[in-house]
Amino acid sequence: MEFGPIKPLIYNVMLPFLEFSYNSIYPNYGVAIILLTIIIKLAFFPLMQKQYKSMKAMQVLSPEMQNIREKYKSNPQKLQLELLALYKKHNVNPLAGCLPMLIQIPFFLAIYSTINSEAFKALISQEGINHGLFTFWLADLSIPDSTYILPIILAGFTYWSQKLMVVDKNQMKLLILSPILILVFGLKLPSGVLLYWAASTVLSTIQQHWVLSSKSNDTIKNKPLKKGEA
Repeated sequence: MEFGPIKPLIYNVMLPFLEFSYNSIYPNYGVAIILLTIIIKLAFFPLMQKQYKSMKAMQVLSPEMQNIREKYKSNPQKLQLELLALYKKHNVNPLAGCLPMLIQIPFFLAIYSTINSEAFKALISQEGINHGLFTFWLADLSIPDSTYILPIILAGFTYWSQKLMVVDKNQMKLLILSPILILVFGLKLPSGVLLYWAASTVLSTIQQHWVLSSKSNDTIKNKPLKKGEA
């Protein structure tokens, strides 16, 4: 999976940072992965703030969106025009949350490739090297988590994150399906990859909860329309 922007990320960012962290910050590759995750999350913090504020705005407008769908359910073209008019009135972009997620995909692919690379396996296989997080849990970051703790944490926080984003009943199936698929997928991933993914998801969900639970009223620039006004 070393293609395009992934290869430079692996050999110029991921591996050098993990080795630097182990040798200069704390001799633990599990801690190094967590520190790397925190740095990446901080780098994307402003973009993620915009994404979550967009989500909050969509939640505020959800009742009006539902009214429009009910009113024009037999006229799909008019339905789309009315929804676009609603988004324009409140300066909301329903696709604003896509870019931050897309930008982060190369970093996930890079950490996946890094943990599975021969270079990383050579690092953790050196004599006297601590190649896990703890001796009793995640003792080897290159193999799956045999306790299933990380996949469960990841699935749990994914469920919470999805629940925070739900704006209508049509998304409820995704609320259940996505965490289950991630749990099953995570059972076979190397624990180093899962550690990055779980730490990233936990941090993102906390930030998401903070933004969505905020009482700030600056997420939309106009007050929502009254019922039936659309």
